[in-house]
Order: sequence, then C-alpha cells, then structure tokens
Amino acid sequence: MIRAAVSGCCGRMGSLIVEEILKDPLRFQLAGAFEQAGHEKLGAGIPGAPGVRVQSDLASHLAGVQSLIEFTTAGATVEHARYASAAGVPMVIGTTGFDPSQMEELRSLAARIPIFWSANMSLGVVILRQALRSLADGYRKFGLLDKAAIALSETHHVRKKDKPSGTAKLLAQEIFRAAGRKIQDQEIEARRIGEVVGIHSVSFVTPAEKISIQHEALDRRLFAQGALWAAQAFQAFWKKPGWYEMDDLLR
Repeated sequence: MIRAAVSGCCGRMGSLIVEEILKDPLRFQLAGAFEQAGHEKLGAGIPGAPGVRVQSDLASHLAGVQSLIEFTTAGATVEHARYASAAGVPMVIGTTGFDPSQMEELRSLAARIPIFWSANMSLGVVILRQALRSLADGYRKFGLLDKAAIALSETHHVRKKDKPSGTAKLLAQEIFRAAGRKIQDQEIEARRIGEVVGIHSVSFVTPAEKISIQHEALDRRLFAQGALWAAQAFQAFWKKPGWYEMDDLLR
C-alpha cells in the first residue's frame, strides 16, 4: 500500500485523484490533502478518509508520506518540490506550464528525491506517440518524409492557462525525434473552447494525400488514473533519486 498525499486536493484534478485513491484501498491510502493558504476548505475533513483534513502547511505534514501527487500551478509545484526534497518524499507531477528556470530547479531537486513528471498522464497519449514514430518511419521508407508538411494542433477548455499545452509540446518533441522536423510553439494551433478536456491532432500532408491521427480525452479522470498508475510503478521500481518521465516508466 502506498501512503499518498495530494496537493491541490480540492481542485479539478486534485479532487479526482483523491476520489481514485479512496476507491483503491488495497493499493493506496490517503496520507495527506493540501491546499493553498486561505482556501475556503482548509480544516475540512475528506469524506471517506477518517482523520485526514485539508491542510495548507505542506512542509510540516509530509512525515510518513511515500508519494506526493501534484497537479497545481508551476510556481506552487516548485515550492512543494522543495519541501518534498527536504523531507525525502518522491513526487509524481502532472503540472505543466513551467518556464525554463522552474524546470531547471525541479531537475536539480531530483538529485535528492525521485521525481516523475509527465505533461500528460494518459496512456492513450503514449500510444499516440508510438503511432507517430510508425507514421514517420512509413513516410521515410517510401521517400515521402521530405515532401510531407506536418501540422500539430490542440484544443482545451477556456480555463487552461498554458498555451500551447504541455502535451502539444511533448508531441512536438516526438515529431522532432521521429521525423527530424522542428515545430516551434507559435506553429502549434492552440484553441480554447468551452469545456473541452483535451484534443491533440497531428497531420502529415503531401500534395496528394493527408494522414491525421488524433487523441481526445473524454473524461479528465483518466489523468488521475494515469497518475496513480505512475505512482504505483514509481514506488515499485524507482528507489533512487532522479528525474523520470513516461518513457522511463514504459522501459
């Protein structure tokens, strides 16, 4: 059993992660629930988790925690990673929107604790990345890769702050590795519409044809489930400090 704490426990993602933890008592125990200072639910109990109340002082409540799961903002995540590093608590991070200096600090903190980060916890996105590699290989084998234009687009709900999304940037990196094609952030079509959970699409276009592959998240609960899947693998296999991403987990 993994004693997991959730930062941003009352947010859109955090509340789903708490629910998924409580639904799986054989593998997880909710060991802490955290929100920002001044949050209206501070001190409130967590239904289904006797003795667990929403706290703001994360630094003082990490004793006994085996995994801190974090889906918050970039600034808050870095601050919480400092506390986790001091306490020796591994982290599973799904936050996106880090600037280069924030990402550099997170990677430096991973010298002291294991940190798993993914811009998208969906296993479907892993499959999409694998499909991109196969698609690029097919174009290359037939001598069409140089003739193909590659377009990348993403759509999310209107409250999503980072633009383009972290997943779109991840796919852009995959396109560069698979096809040698560099796609800048400003070349990614990014739309914010209604309550869209997340749609990512990649198209290969030649003068005579077009092939598109797309992933659409229908329920953001899948990200919570993916985070717990990662946390379990993380707990089972990764005992040493270091920076880990989805490819490491798959290996």
